[in-house]
Amino acid sequence: SSLHFGSARRPVVERHQRWRYAAARPSRHLPPSARPAMGGRCGIRAIVQVFVTGMTLVTAITSFAFAFMFEKFMDEMLKNYQGELQTTNLPCLRNTLDTCDPAGQDQCYTYCCPQGYFCARSPIVGLYCQDGTVNCGNHNWCRDFADIPGTCATVVCKTHQTVLRVTAWSFILAAIGIVMDLVDIIAIFTLPDAVIFKSAVNIFSSLVKWIAFGAIVGAGTTQFLSELSEAQCFNSDGMKLVSDSGGMFLSYCTVQVISAICSLLLAPLSAYYGGKLQGVPYVK
Repeated sequence: SSLHFGSARRPVVERHQRWRYAAARPSRHLPPSARPAMGGRCGIRAIVQVFVTGMTLVTAITSFAFAFMFEKFMDEMLKNYQGELQTTNLPCLRNTLDTCDPAGQDQCYTYCCPQGYFCARSPIVGLYCQDGTVNCGNHNWCRDFADIPGTCATVVCKTHQTVLRVTAWSFILAAIGIVMDLVDIIAIFTLPDAVIFKSAVNIFSSLVKWIAFGAIVGAGTTQFLSELSEAQCFNSDGMKLVSDSGGMFLSYCTVQVISAICSLLLAPLSAYYGGKLQGVPYVK
C-alpha cells in the first residue's frame, strides 16, 4: 500500500520540480513577442550611446594622427632651405651655404651653393641660391617664403611662422581631446551615476576640439597652403609634399569637427543617463 502511494506521488513531485526549474529560467518559456520587452531598456539607446562614444574616441585619435602628419610635412618642406641637401624635395631658391654669409658678402662663388644650384644676387635679400632646373612660379612669393635674410619681415614669412606655431598647439589640443575621451569611457565603468562629471567632460572635450579646429583655420592655413601650391616653389617631389600637406590638413579639420560634434552629442546623454547603459543613474 505504501509503495503504491509513493509511486503515485512521484509524478506530482517531478512536475513541481519542473515548474520550479521553469520559473527560474522564464526567458526560455516566454513567447517570442514578449522576449524583446525584457531587453528593451538596453536596446537602441544603449547601442547609440556606445556607438557615439566609440566614434568620438576613434575620430579623436585619427585627428591627432592627421595633426602629427601635417606638422611633419610642414617641417619636411624646410629641410633643404639651409645647409646641405637632405631630401629630394628641392626648393626653386634657397639660402646659401654657411661658407657664404649673405649679410657680410656680396660676391657669388661656386662653393656658395649646393650641387644643382647656382649663386645669384638680389638687391632685396642679397646672395641666394637658384635651382638650375626648376623655375619658381611666383619668384617674389617663394623668395619671401624662403626668408633669405632670416629676419621674417614679410607677410608670407609671418603667416608661415603663425601656421607652424598654431599647428603645434592644435596637435597638443588634439592630444588633450583624446585624454578627455578616455576619461569619459573610464567614467562609464567607474562612475556611472556621476551625470554632472561625465557631461562636463563631454562638453570640455568638445570645446577643446573646436578650439583646435578654429585656431588652425583662423591662422590662415587654408589660404597659405593655397598660395604655396600656386607659387610652385618646389620641384615635382616638393610639390607632391605640398599637395599631401593640403590633403592632410583637410582630413584633420574634417575628422576633428566630427569628433567635436560627437562629444557634444554625448553631453545630453551623459546628463540624463550618466554612464548607465540600462536604466537611469541614482542621483542624490
